[in-house]
Amino acid sequence: MTPQELAQMIWNIKEIIRDDYNDKNVDEVILPFTLLRRLDCVMDVNKDIVKQVIDTLPNNIKKYEKEDIEKYHTMLSNILKPKGVSFYNISGFSLANILANPKALGDNFKTYLEGFSENVKDILYNFTGGKEKGLSPIYETLLRKNLLFNVTQEFVTKADLHPDKVDNHTMGTIFEIIIRMSKESTNETAGQYYTPREIVKLLVSLIFCGEENDLKSPGKHFSIYDPCCGTGGMLTVAKDYMQQVSGRNDMKVYIYGQEINEQTYAICKSDVLMKGENADNVKQGNTISNDHLIGKKFSYMITNPPFGVDWKKDKAYVENEAESADGRFSAGLPDTSDGSLLFLMHMISKMDEGGSRIGIVLNGSPLFNGDAGSGWSNIRKMLLDRDLLDCIVALPKNLFYGTDITTYMWILDNNKPASHIGKVLLINANQPEYISPLSRSLGKKRYEINELGMEDIVKIYSGYEACSRVFKRGEETETIEIAKVMNMEDFIYTKVTVERPLRLKYDNLLEKIEAALANPKLSSADKEKIESVEKAVRKANLKEGLSDSDFFQWLKNNSKLKLTTALIKKLRSLLGTTDETMPEVTANPFDAESGFVPDTDLRDTESIPLKVDIEEYFKREVLKFAPDAWMDREKDKIGCEFPFTKLFYVYKPLRSVEEILSEIMTLEEDMDGTLEHILEA
Repeated sequence: MTPQELAQMIWNIKEIIRDDYNDKNVDEVILPFTLLRRLDCVMDVNKDIVKQVIDTLPNNIKKYEKEDIEKYHTMLSNILKPKGVSFYNISGFSLANILANPKALGDNFKTYLEGFSENVKDILYNFTGGKEKGLSPIYETLLRKNLLFNVTQEFVTKADLHPDKVDNHTMGTIFEIIIRMSKESTNETAGQYYTPREIVKLLVSLIFCGEENDLKSPGKHFSIYDPCCGTGGMLTVAKDYMQQVSGRNDMKVYIYGQEINEQTYAICKSDVLMKGENADNVKQGNTISNDHLIGKKFSYMITNPPFGVDWKKDKAYVENEAESADGRFSAGLPDTSDGSLLFLMHMISKMDEGGSRIGIVLNGSPLFNGDAGSGWSNIRKMLLDRDLLDCIVALPKNLFYGTDITTYMWILDNNKPASHIGKVLLINANQPEYISPLSRSLGKKRYEINELGMEDIVKIYSGYEACSRVFKRGEETETIEIAKVMNMEDFIYTKVTVERPLRLKYDNLLEKIEAALANPKLSSADKEKIESVEKAVRKANLKEGLSDSDFFQWLKNNSKLKLTTALIKKLRSLLGTTDETMPEVTANPFDAESGFVPDTDLRDTESIPLKVDIEEYFKREVLKFAPDAWMDREKDKIGCEFPFTKLFYVYKPLRSVEEILSEIMTLEEDMDGTLEHILEA
């Protein structure tokens, strides 16, 4: 039976409780019972060892079973661990034998749950709302509705999860499929909890590409970390891959993770526990605002953070840490609407100085969101300044369950090979030849990366050079550029502010004055000054169409107003009209050398690549079209973006009108023939 089939069989048990549970509450039964069934099956392997140890416990330990159960479990665990038993149940019950006495089912189920070792109970509390609520929420509603027996029986008879038949990797996949089914049944985003296996496999292959010799080094051990570990699928695949590549029996891979969702955390931690590994390395909580692994460094890191996750609730904490020079987020902050780069900076803070590699899946926003000088841009620039970014791979659409957008894999390395230093490889894997359609869609997932795509992407990354591929598309073959090697300065630019002079014309003054005086927001002091201007205009029979300097010279000569800088600015805004035929406006209308006043409506910016001479660019691209323009270099900002789509854009000329008309005529002729044939028939 495939993981999909077994997961579907388990998920179908929900039909027993459908009338008594809302769709959104079904997983409150299915998930903990699936975990309990798996625990039962795994414990079956060591049940004789546990029974023998318990039966032969000395009295000075046995007494604590009634006096101090937690102390009893601590002492028992210390005895069982050296024997290879990391968790157990002392109740004597299992889901199977508990059914033998239906009348005592409630009491026996309580005894069964309380009989688990403390590390298992800590996991189960994540399904009940916490330790203070105990373990009874797992079964009490089922008991009250007379469903506990039937549900337990269904799991025992239909879900054989013994490790001889379902290995740990398959079990992890089953949990993920069940979670996906649960979220899809309530229209929640399954992608937040589950990354498709072929995506994980590709990301893992890229992270460890070129690391083979290191993995094979005798006596060397490694750590791998996922800050959004979900059910632990990425960590499992990564560890299996490392051990497979190394071919070493002595290699140890230490798994670390943190997960915000209590139930998926519980599944991940139980998986680690059942593999005999240190489950304490898996933490529950918000990675951004509550890092449970502060100060830890890791050999490898891998994650698929939620796309477009909002971090408003963590804003105060994040901003406070960002102010510290050695804080995780000191490089800059993205918009609160998308915190994916916060996870990336968090991972960077955990890179080992001796060498670490990171693989992360992101949407398109981190490539180009944010203007020069913004948090987005500054984070990207930090990656280049520290020469961390090694490769970006663009993936095809419709690969994920919860979104159909284009996604990207980023590979980071703080110990790049010499040939990679100062460079970034871009791989455009968004090619139809690299994917195969699913037999049926799973959410928004319609395709999966095929073996050709997987192998070629890794091969291109391994070669680390520009390359193209020839694909047969329709009746023609096309040569498609797949990879580019970019220098870091290719992504950096200077955003220069371009100004043009304000040009004002003063006409229809009495109408403008009347409108200004009618404005209720005009202060009494300004109103008095405008009235003085009105009196002077009416008295002098002023010539219309004056330039800025002529108008203020006339006003100076014909009124008693003190023409301060503030008043000049106010009169310009109220009485002047922009007119490109008029002379330039100077800051001081009585001093032609005081500098031009910029027209904010004509203000523009130019993003000039770092390797291009700014003055030459300005002459060639700006002055040629606007001879009166100038640059305000004090407003220069350094920006950084990874314009992936633009770099791989290929212009395809539009079809000619003649060609289109010819095709239409042909279609019309075909349709006429078809219609004639139908009528004759």
